[in-house]
Amino acid sequence: MNVQFTDKTESIFKSTLLLIKDNGFHGTPMSQIAKHAEVAIGTIYHYFPSKENLILHLFEYCRKELYAYIFQNVHPTMPYKEQFFTVFRSFSKFHIEQREYSCFFEQFYNSPYHEMIRTKEHEEGPYAQNAFIKFIQAGIADKAIKPLNEQIICAAYIGAAITYAKNIVYGRNEHNEQELTDLITIIWDGIKYND
Repeated sequence: MNVQFTDKTESIFKSTLLLIKDNGFHGTPMSQIAKHAEVAIGTIYHYFPSKENLILHLFEYCRKELYAYIFQNVHPTMPYKEQFFTVFRSFSKFHIEQREYSCFFEQFYNSPYHEMIRTKEHEEGPYAQNAFIKFIQAGIADKAIKPLNEQIICAAYIGAAITYAKNIVYGRNEHNEQELTDLITIIWDGIKYND
């Protein structure tokens, strides 16, 4: 999984994200991606020998982009509770503002592509969930949050953030900072470590 990152690969990734958002995985052929990215079809196959390979590399790219975004304002000197709230806000904001990524993740996790990497998510490497899991593990180690199953914490945290974002995107609610804080507080109160 070592694709050299170039302007062409970025263009291919961005075009693929936009097309998948509008057409889904099956409605987005490699020829359409090449046309949208303004590269020759041979160029795509030079970097990605198959659509499956492109999708898997795109997942790796999207996850790196997500992690860079959600952790950009987190500093090790911040109290863990503040980090927890900051990451949640950033996670929700990412899924509101970066719809093409959000649509890609949603389709990816409900596709056979996810099954291809599901067992690898618990390992080190490009498919690992390590950045977010390590964030939760740090909270447990620091006794900021209860020593619960990390996957359960992630499900509550990520599920709530994505649902909040979808409610904004689909017009069910308007963004309200107090309501977002209330939502994060509900999760925090449920998992915070009590002496």
